[in-house]
Amino acid sequence: MLLWKKLLGPVALMSLSMLGFSVQSYAATISSQSDVEILALDGVEVNDENFANPEMLEVPAGHHQVVFRYYGDVRKGQRDVIYSTAPDVFAIDLKQDDSIKILAPHLNSYTQAESYFRRGAEWQIQDQHGDVKSVRYEALTGHGIMPFNNIEGAVARHNAEQGNEFAPQVQQSVATPNIAAQKITPPKGDDTLIQTIQLLYNNASPAQKQKIKAWVAGQ
Repeated sequence: MLLWKKLLGPVALMSLSMLGFSVQSYAATISSQSDVEILALDGVEVNDENFANPEMLEVPAGHHQVVFRYYGDVRKGQRDVIYSTAPDVFAIDLKQDDSIKILAPHLNSYTQAESYFRRGAEWQIQDQHGDVKSVRYEALTGHGIMPFNNIEGAVARHNAEQGNEFAPQVQQSVATPNIAAQKITPPKGDDTLIQTIQLLYNNASPAQKQKIKAWVAGQ
């Protein structure tokens, strides 16, 4: 991080933050088998917009919260159907270079799946060494007719009700300046800002590049 500060300076780091890029190095990964869907990580919905690779989530070493569910094909009579469960949640400590995969139970029929989850699933993870262990989890609490339609809202409410370390922090209302509306004028001859923008664009995903182009066109 110190190297980034020296090379880019405060104006460049502000640009990194504004465009949604992180200069933090990633050290661990979280993934799942095909019949397990990871819905949220640390309160953020897992999708193409929020994560560069939703199939292999890169995270810094530390404590993380994973929200997931079973979502797989099973046989019901003479046809294949999707069997899905309400979300479960667990927390885990990851060290540098750790890699975990959430394993799916082996289920073939709809009735087998109903029976298995009625008894209570045993969720397991496999690490980078091939070792398998069970994880302690809890059901994600929800409210209303479609309690998990807004997964980020459901996770935030759940954490607040549980009063756990992932609960959203209540902050005092403070007037903040509109950084996006402010003009930053670097010294003459200083092309740091241009270099930073080029760096951001070159390292962006195709979707992010389209957003940057659209934003520039609208200025």
